[in-house]
Amino acid sequence: KQWYQRRVAITAGEWFPLSGKLGEGKEGTINLIISYTTIPMITQPYQRIHYPYMVATPQHFTPRPPTPVNEADVDMLKDMFPDVEKEVLRAVLESKHGNVENTVSAVLQMADDTASR
Repeated sequence: KQWYQRRVAITAGEWFPLSGKLGEGKEGTINLIISYTTIPMITQPYQRIHYPYMVATPQHFTPRPPTPVNEADVDMLKDMFPDVEKEVLRAVLESKHGNVENTVSAVLQMADDTASR
């Protein structure tokens, strides 16, 4: 079998007056042109898709053990941020797993957030 598609192209244009501060229809005009093509819709027979029943197995998450904090790093951070309590610096350093660069970025972000309030 051969399928023939019948396409119909339609173009419509119309001028519309524009209204604004000068008054109703006194702001100028706009030409709206709409063009579209119709094509016949091809339908396919409905197909039911069967998915096998799967039982979800529980996933266990084991948190990363805390990284021991080097006291020299805490002292260095305290020298950099004398207004921040040492325990806060230690807690941030622990949360960043001992990474000093990430800790400095986090403390600077905390200072920015506090200053913007």
